[in-house]
Amino acid sequence: MPFYNHASKKDPLPIDSYFTQTWDTRDGLPHNGINALTQTSDGYLWIATWEGFTRFNGREFKLFTRGSKAGLPDSAIKSLTATQNGELLVSGARGGISIRKNREWQPQYSASTMVNHAIFDNKKNIWLALEGKGLVYRDVTTKHDDTIIGNLRAFKLLIDAENTLWVATNNGLYSVKNKTLVSHFNEHFGLPDAPVLSLLLTSNNQLIVGTERGAFILDNGYFTPLHQELSHEAVTSLLEDKNNDIWFGTQKHGVFRLSDHGIEKLDDNKGLPNNRISSLYQDKEDSIWVGTSSGLFRLREAPFITLTSKQGLSGDYIRSVLAHSDGSLWVGSSQGLNKLRGKKVVSISPTEINSKDDTSVKSILSLAQGQNNQVLVGTYNSGVYKVVGNTMQPFFNKEQGLPSNEVRSILFDSNKNIWIGTATGLVKITNEGLISQFNKQTGLPDNFIMALTEDSHGRIWIGTGIGVASYQDGIIQTYRLNDEFNAEYAFGFNVEDNVIWLATDRGLIQIDLLTNDIKSVSRKNGLPIDKLFQVVIDHNDTFWLSSNRGIIKVTREEINKAVANQDEIINYEIFAQGVGLLSSQANGGSTPAATLHNDGSVWFATAKGVSQVTHQRLQRMSERHLPVLIEQLIVDNQEYPLKLKGENKALSHVKLLAGASRVTIHYAGLGFLMSENIQYQTQLVGFDTGWINKNNQTYTEFTNLAPGEYTFKMRAKYPNGKWQNQEAMLTFIIPFHFWQTLLFKVFIIASALSLLYLFYRYRIVVIQQSEEKLKRLVAKQTLDFKKQATLFSYQAVHDQLTGLPNRRAFDEWCVSDFKEAQGHSTPLSLAIIDIDHFKIVNDTYSHIVGDQVIKAFATILLELLPSCSQQVKLARWGGEEFTLLICANKEQAMHFCELIRTTIENNDFSSIAQDLKLTISIGLTDNSNLVEYNQMITLADHALYYSKHNGRNQVRVYQSNDHENNQKITQRITKVTRNKKRE
Repeated sequence: MPFYNHASKKDPLPIDSYFTQTWDTRDGLPHNGINALTQTSDGYLWIATWEGFTRFNGREFKLFTRGSKAGLPDSAIKSLTATQNGELLVSGARGGISIRKNREWQPQYSASTMVNHAIFDNKKNIWLALEGKGLVYRDVTTKHDDTIIGNLRAFKLLIDAENTLWVATNNGLYSVKNKTLVSHFNEHFGLPDAPVLSLLLTSNNQLIVGTERGAFILDNGYFTPLHQELSHEAVTSLLEDKNNDIWFGTQKHGVFRLSDHGIEKLDDNKGLPNNRISSLYQDKEDSIWVGTSSGLFRLREAPFITLTSKQGLSGDYIRSVLAHSDGSLWVGSSQGLNKLRGKKVVSISPTEINSKDDTSVKSILSLAQGQNNQVLVGTYNSGVYKVVGNTMQPFFNKEQGLPSNEVRSILFDSNKNIWIGTATGLVKITNEGLISQFNKQTGLPDNFIMALTEDSHGRIWIGTGIGVASYQDGIIQTYRLNDEFNAEYAFGFNVEDNVIWLATDRGLIQIDLLTNDIKSVSRKNGLPIDKLFQVVIDHNDTFWLSSNRGIIKVTREEINKAVANQDEIINYEIFAQGVGLLSSQANGGSTPAATLHNDGSVWFATAKGVSQVTHQRLQRMSERHLPVLIEQLIVDNQEYPLKLKGENKALSHVKLLAGASRVTIHYAGLGFLMSENIQYQTQLVGFDTGWINKNNQTYTEFTNLAPGEYTFKMRAKYPNGKWQNQEAMLTFIIPFHFWQTLLFKVFIIASALSLLYLFYRYRIVVIQQSEEKLKRLVAKQTLDFKKQATLFSYQAVHDQLTGLPNRRAFDEWCVSDFKEAQGHSTPLSLAIIDIDHFKIVNDTYSHIVGDQVIKAFATILLELLPSCSQQVKLARWGGEEFTLLICANKEQAMHFCELIRTTIENNDFSSIAQDLKLTISIGLTDNSNLVEYNQMITLADHALYYSKHNGRNQVRVYQSNDHENNQKITQRITKVTRNKKRE
């Protein structure tokens, strides 16, 4: 049986070397059953499912279902067809058909049943493959449907270069010419008696047919099987990629690819979510998209290529990777050692297995290339092995003098010595077999040895768990990195002329071999993490730093900036899981954990395989065309529709509402290789002075923009790439409010000037009228002010409640009368009157009654004043206290005070409050032997105090011992009060 002779354009990437990714309903798909895939010219990827179709921009899915703008009668979508001019033809259940053109949906009238596939011809007529009702032709002008082939299940349609329509059906293959000439192709033409499920027209215009029993290619009117391995496969989908390789989606056994590598298979054992394939598609970035019944699957070339046990490695947890001078690559994992040369993976097995723990030999920690290209292998628990052929043979272990069988670093120095770093110390084996041991006792900072290297001056550098040491001519010099940088672990070295680089737990450290100056590049310089495991410098002067959060890429220029200025913030890129790395965790603690291959590639030991990156691959990916577009315009929480116009399909200008305050613009770079790493710049012409870096942010917001016309621009690039010339632009207009227009402003100014003039004339008249009125008011107010001043003067020296002179007036009397009495040597007495138990009156009867008592008491005093033969001045001292200034000695004044006391005692106050009786206490003194008036007040107050605490209701003339008695009374009261508190 003849088979198809395939030729690829170039050597293809092995199918199991692609980086793969899966999306399902947990990621935003409406259903896991994928029916169709396509990409429109604007860059969007479209996915059809049983519960709607979605638009994918690399970051998120936008869902369209029944009731959306697409206007379809049912959510189940079977067919997606994109045209070169940007149109999208969508069809599915209940005959639903809709066309997307210039960002607008144009729902069509429905077909009679579910549409399995729909395409345009070159005149924009629509051909429909219907479920159970065959092939239907819809005229673009009349919108009339004609059945060309009826009563069968039509699955797929294809128009070739000669405008022949090919139809895949359950009854085999049909062709249609000029709508009338229908041909049926069966076993007489080489096809099996089986349904035809898929169709493909290759780049050289050859027709390939996928059937329930294999795939066939049309050659000179006869169909030939493509490959024997496909003869029993139901081929549901076909794809020719840009390398001319053919992909086959099958009903039960996953995906096959026919290339120069022969037939390759990818199924659920190698990462496919399901083996039932419904669609295949290659996007503009050469990624292969696979629609399965359990989600969306993608194969793509990624910045990193990762090899695992699926590619033949002994294990996935890689601890060490060594680039050999012969071009081979050695990979040590927790499950053994492998040698890679080209595409061939060889397992290196130990000749002896420790029966107690056969995993100890398998777990590889370190590798080194020595004399005669020999490879030494450090293990986790079995010491050092040497590689002989494809086997590992014991070389040196604890029984022979190794401090520990846990070997984390091995070094062959320029003097043919072998250095072995273990978990408990360092060993040196000379070419003559002499063994020396080094540890903390001999001067090392720590016994735990993780890294070894030799610099250009012949010094041996030793990385430990507590700093770094160097050894030369029997002298060990330690470098306490934690003193300045708080660094302890030295995980790896990289030696250059006169400089050595250290990967530590506090960043990248540089030691100048000539001056011993030490500088660091760490988080303070912008690096995302401090703990670095290995530093590799490639042929492009790029620093690659491995960490447990990904691989960091920094140019030498940026490193030099940080070394020169320790406060410099540098630019870097970090590659984590999703860019070809199966794990963000790179491994460290044994060496080499990363290596530079002689072909320029850099290899890293990770927790899920050994990963490789090349500058060429990064550059190739970064230079890919990246479509950009503006997705949404949201103004004050309202979305404005964006429409395309003209032949260049630019966005139409959008007129916003006047007063728009918050403008939010969402945009996207439609790249799917590293969508999360796409970088953006934006510029609002007329507002921004230049391009604004947005990093990975996919929206920009503006607030309180002035009215006017604005043009928003954005552009994008992949990391390492250049900003592309393609820009997405949107012009929007914020109208003026009518009060913001020039005409309105001129009107307002003119009106304001007129009003000012009228106001000026009005003010002149008013001023003249007011002048006369003011004169009258001034005269009246002058009189009022005089009256008010008199009133204020009166209120200043009189009590408001009783009308009696107040304390201020009484003080003035005391000053003047005392001075006059001294000058004329006349007697002058001062009495202070206090109403007894007045607080009880307030508490029992209220403060209102208390005020009435004060007024009645003042009235009685005024009535008694004429009874005194001498001049008496009365004032309210404050509260319930009143004062008398009597122009007489204290004996004469005593009689008048006693009169007052008895009068109050006998007075009936029941008119104020029932059964209210009052008594008073009076303290009295005169000016005998006194030099200042305030002494009179003090002495009278002492007398009053004595009276209050010796029975009340009495007149007390001040005695010389009143002050001492008062102090004794106070002490007694204090003592009684304390005793009551204790009780």
